[in-house]
Amino acid sequence: MDWDQLGEAGTLIGVGMAVVFAALLILMVAIMVVNRLAPERARKAEGPTVLGAIEIEEAERERVAAIAVALARAMEQGTQGAAQQAAAGPAVPAGEPGRWAMAGREQLMRSRGKAGRQWGKRSD
Repeated sequence: MDWDQLGEAGTLIGVGMAVVFAALLILMVAIMVVNRLAPERARKAEGPTVLGAIEIEEAERERVAAIAVALARAMEQGTQGAAQQAAAGPAVPAGEPGRWAMAGREQLMRSRGKAGRQWGKRSD
């Protein structure tokens, strides 16, 4: 490797970095100018304030508590219904995909452009 090539590579790296930093500086100045011209839009873009975030957090806690209560009630009712359902047998015969699986498979095939066939059933 020649020392001239190494010096040329160093110069190229320096110029490239200078161009990138100059572009970032121009972008930063442009953002500052826009913020000065339209400060109300800049505040909206920042998102909720700290106090607003605390209020949102409290509302989320209440929502989570309500969901937990609903789940607990559903589980209590589910244990009573589960014994009855187990005695009745499985809802889908063994070896056959359920409606949920068939709908998902059909949606996947439609998204790939292979619609028109009944997937999961044998076609002759």
